[in-house]
Amino acid sequence: VVIGILAAITIVSYTGITGKANEAAIQSELSSASIKLSMYYAEYNSYPITAGLSSSTGWCPTLPATDSSYCIKFSTGTEVTYASTTSLTYVLTATKNNLTYKVTPTQSPTASVAGSDWIAVGNQLWAKTNLNVGTMVTGVTEQTNNSTIEKYCYNNDEANCITYGGLYQWDEAMQYTTTEGTQGICPTGSHIPSDNDWKILEMQLGMTQEQADLDNVSRGTDQGVQLKSGGDSGLNILIASYREVSDGSFGSLSSAYLWSSSESSSNAWVRYLDGSLEGVVRYTDVKDYGFSIRCLGD
Repeated sequence: VVIGILAAITIVSYTGITGKANEAAIQSELSSASIKLSMYYAEYNSYPITAGLSSSTGWCPTLPATDSSYCIKFSTGTEVTYASTTSLTYVLTATKNNLTYKVTPTQSPTASVAGSDWIAVGNQLWAKTNLNVGTMVTGVTEQTNNSTIEKYCYNNDEANCITYGGLYQWDEAMQYTTTEGTQGICPTGSHIPSDNDWKILEMQLGMTQEQADLDNVSRGTDQGVQLKSGGDSGLNILIASYREVSDGSFGSLSSAYLWSSSESSSNAWVRYLDGSLEGVVRYTDVKDYGFSIRCLGD
């Protein structure tokens, strides 16, 4: 038994050390890449518009100029993607063993998110499903600032969290900070979208700025339809209901409520989708409700 316990401790420690080593390697390689990209810009007055990969030379810029002196070798097993919409910016992303980091001209290597669980909408990267993390507590229990992430599941049934995601009070979701755009309970490399992040999403789906700035009305044309299950956005936001403030009960499965990380006085901004509405309602509500969280990549 003692040998088994010691072996388990060794395996856990080794896994942690390996993970840290991979993190350090990715950050170091991206930092080197950033320096070479800056040198490329200084010579050609442009960041690479396109770049290529080969087993012999590594990652190399190809447009506006192919120059092997700026090729960058990444360690074996690292997947690299490069994106640039103009000559003035870029996003270089490296993934290895489920770790993803990115670097830009204005941002040092930072943890990012990638993979099949995320979907690009315009220039944003959204989680495909509502967040479901934490330990279930019943609806009559207030979520508190402790070492455990707590969630409500519709009708106090854990299976509903798998289907619809968890429901969270605003403070719990934010992990007891009021910083707009904080990571909160979202995974590393993502954050709880701000009110403005939601507006950007809605405008990318066709809403005007004037419509996006409205509140307490159904805004836009068909943006709610696009966001809901089966809609063109691909986000497939389910009608997940909510946890009530007054008695800890749950509403009917006819609407969805999603927190933002932005405050308004003592309340927070919310997005409301109804099964019968084609638009999206933007309004503020009491932070003690249990609403859904849809994370946004950094």
